[in-house]
Amino acid sequence: MMHRFIALLGANATGKSTRMNEYIKTLGDPDSVLDYHFHKNGEDIVLKSAGHIYGDMLIVGRHTRKGSWAGGDYTMGRLGSIVCIQEFFTHLDSIGIKTVVYEAFFGAANSAYRPEQIHKYFEDSHCYWFLYDDIQDYIDRTSNRSGRPWAERNKTPFDSAGWKGNLSFFKAFDKTTLEVVGTNSTVQRVSINAPRDWFIDEMKKYSR
Repeated sequence: MMHRFIALLGANATGKSTRMNEYIKTLGDPDSVLDYHFHKNGEDIVLKSAGHIYGDMLIVGRHTRKGSWAGGDYTMGRLGSIVCIQEFFTHLDSIGIKTVVYEAFFGAANSAYRPEQIHKYFEDSHCYWFLYDDIQDYIDRTSNRSGRPWAERNKTPFDSAGWKGNLSFFKAFDKTTLEVVGTNSTVQRVSINAPRDWFIDEMKKYSR
């Protein structure tokens, strides 16, 4: 069994990958890059750059050509099914990984990452959720990311997948908060306005 699962989860354009990237910069070049071989729908698939390995820690994902970080949205998105994700965790355990660090928007509420499931592979988990309370914050941040005002789009912010995902994540947050009661695991919200280097400081407590 692996030791720890650490995840940044939640809404679109809340800065999860930015904060992860800031942390990765402090680590420098990885000891190795994981290429993962798996089977899906009768095919043999090679998932290039599924994660960066530092000692016995894996950070799920890879850098894009633009230098940003594509984490679980890339790796777990390619794996797709719960079975493939669980086989991935089993493989990580077999190669000596003890800590998995993960961030994602797509599939953030997937039951595969809920404490009751994740504790089958990890001794404890620590999930940080980035969520919008105000639709205006969502409008401002997603407009800034795309460079395209919502007024020019063919749908309203309320009808967008990103906002609907944000609302559904509150349910996942409430459920996982209850599931960690009485365990060594934690679930907590983080302000979308937290500093870019917030995760750097947060990770220091896991290295003590």
